[in-house]
Amino acid sequence: MERKLYFFLLFIVAGFATRAQHIAISNNVIFDVMGTLSAGVEVPTSKRASLDLYGSIRPWKRGEQTVHKHWTLQAQYRFWPCQVMNGFFWGPYAHASQYNVANKGVPFMFFKNLKENRYEGWLIGGGIGVGYQYPLSKHWNLSAEVGAGYTYIDYKKNGCEACGRLVEDAVYHYWGISRLGLTVLYIF
Repeated sequence: MERKLYFFLLFIVAGFATRAQHIAISNNVIFDVMGTLSAGVEVPTSKRASLDLYGSIRPWKRGEQTVHKHWTLQAQYRFWPCQVMNGFFWGPYAHASQYNVANKGVPFMFFKNLKENRYEGWLIGGGIGVGYQYPLSKHWNLSAEVGAGYTYIDYKKNGCEACGRLVEDAVYHYWGISRLGLTVLYIF
């Protein structure tokens, strides 16, 4: 299943790339600070629009007591008032993720008591993002973005970090900031 998804996304990117004037690969610095591997690709779809596909993964854990594993996929269709990949942009986005988090202090998190419990589950959502992309040189850009929207979160809450005693199996509906990025881009 994962292999089919990978080839499907590669096919979509290759299709846009054949028509694109330039392609950008990107890395979210905020994810780097959190210890998450991330990469993205942005391709113009017209003179004033682009498609941004982004993924991140954190596959490791420190031990049974401290876990912060997840993968995330994000897609955004961006509208540029003046020129693609330069200046102000806005557009709808969608995201999906699967996670396993325990004994972690994360600020602004919707899971309360994260230090005492393990949360496992998945989420899906979307919203509207706005940002600004600033050219640093011919091939390098810096982008900042924030987005707000809705996220459906399905989770299982276990009573302690390692024992696995199920305390709660629930759904959480989150409205608020759901996209944040400080991204470095290399444009081909």
